[in-house]
Amino acid sequence: MLKKFAVLLLVPLFFMAVYHYVFADSIFTDECQARILSRQALTETYGLNQSMQAYFEETLVSDQDGYTFVYYATVDDMDYVLGRYTVEVKGGQAKAGWSWDGKEIPYEGHGLAAHAWGKDQLMEAWLINKQTSNFQNYGLIARGIATDAGYSKEGYISPLPEPVNSSDDEAYTDYDPAKAKLSVEESKGIALKALQEAYGISNERLAAVRFDDEAVWYEGNAEGEPIMYVSCILWDEGNWQDGDGNYSVSVNQNTGLVESLTYIDGVIGNG
Repeated sequence: MLKKFAVLLLVPLFFMAVYHYVFADSIFTDECQARILSRQALTETYGLNQSMQAYFEETLVSDQDGYTFVYYATVDDMDYVLGRYTVEVKGGQAKAGWSWDGKEIPYEGHGLAAHAWGKDQLMEAWLINKQTSNFQNYGLIARGIATDAGYSKEGYISPLPEPVNSSDDEAYTDYDPAKAKLSVEESKGIALKALQEAYGISNERLAAVRFDDEAVWYEGNAEGEPIMYVSCILWDEGNWQDGDGNYSVSVNQNTGLVESLTYIDGVIGNG
């Protein structure tokens, strides 16, 4: 009996060791690291690159026993065709699922006429955005498909998920510069390192990143720690490259950890 108990006891201990090993020595908080893993899972599982993911709102819906994220369309007309992606992150592993999985809906090679819009359709929509800077060119197509399928404009899939710790519920405090252990320049350096580690930006391209000093702001978190938000711009209109756009990074000036990292695609952002 004692031997069986010992084996069972090792299971949760092993799981915890793996989880904490994954996040050891990271410059990201656990939640931020989970978001990065979640985004990587969308790329690896469904081919949704960084630009395609900009069509979705990323929402943390559970932080119990790991993290669960839901991705839904930022443009209402596309909610039905894009469906919902759900990614569970646990023990340093991310598992992605799509609401269109398992349904007999052909979409590869069918262009914007397909009911399910995967990576091929998103790339087509992105190219339209690049040429016209107008969501309506494909949004109306998506709305027509949803209507033909019997879905109304409101709630193509289901009510929007309730986020964990929504901005309305979060407690913020006044920023106290005296509590900051890191300078502005040191915090900017951490932000650049975060871009490189999370998005694989090369040293050459990292040198082209510029900070929008008019978009820097400060606040205290619920614990009263000083947080600095910076906007990083990587954009050359004459020579667009993958990853161009605006990055927003928040750095805890006490711990030196990156608490959030978001990306606005340089093309979709023009829409």
